[in-house]
Amino acid sequence: MKPMSVAALAVLLFALSACLARRAAGGEPQFEPQAGAVGGQEVFQTGVASWYGDDFQGKVTANGEIYDMRKLTAAHQELPFHSLVEVENLENGRKVLVRVNDRGPFLKGRIIDLSLKAAQRLEIAEKGTAEVSLRVMRWGGAAALATASAPAARACFVQAGAFALRANAEDLLLTLTELFPGLVFRVVAEDGMFKVISAELPSMSACAEVIRELAARHLQGFIRETGGGEEN
Repeated sequence: MKPMSVAALAVLLFALSACLARRAAGGEPQFEPQAGAVGGQEVFQTGVASWYGDDFQGKVTANGEIYDMRKLTAAHQELPFHSLVEVENLENGRKVLVRVNDRGPFLKGRIIDLSLKAAQRLEIAEKGTAEVSLRVMRWGGAAALATASAPAARACFVQAGAFALRANAEDLLLTLTELFPGLVFRVVAEDGMFKVISAELPSMSACAEVIRELAARHLQGFIRETGGGEEN
């Protein structure tokens, strides 16, 4: 048998590797949600985003809320309600953090319907649609309850989130203000992150009550002692 040339061997190896790669990829989903994951940085989904406004203003969303196009919310077909999703406009790099409170869109090829305010943040309100990527920053229902073993008189505060981007922290702050008008939260810069924390509360039991309120709405939080963190 005539020996195989180096060039022919290289071509054969390349063909085999390509075949194996196709076989390994065959049937694999484009994304696979990790239930309960928090602070995910991997892209969950890519596709076309659209937005809805006046025609739905004041109507009841799928989770029972009243739709307000001036808030940072969105409709998704599968994500649990109250999931926090970072939406990035792949055409201009702009990002916004939205809370899922509705179901949709139901047009083929579209993966998320944004409120008017969120669409304006991404600069797609006039165009109507844009290619986007979704990153799940917090899954609805994955609430972490903190336990308090310290004396009840110890002052404390509640941290509800920490983000590398200030815009994401501000979006969460807007959501918390919407859900908890009686509580005061603010954004602080600490350890190279932008953290969303409550005002100082007089006791651990008061902080634990805030944690319970957050958990009832499928949001996370944990108790911290006072001290550290400067408002920015």
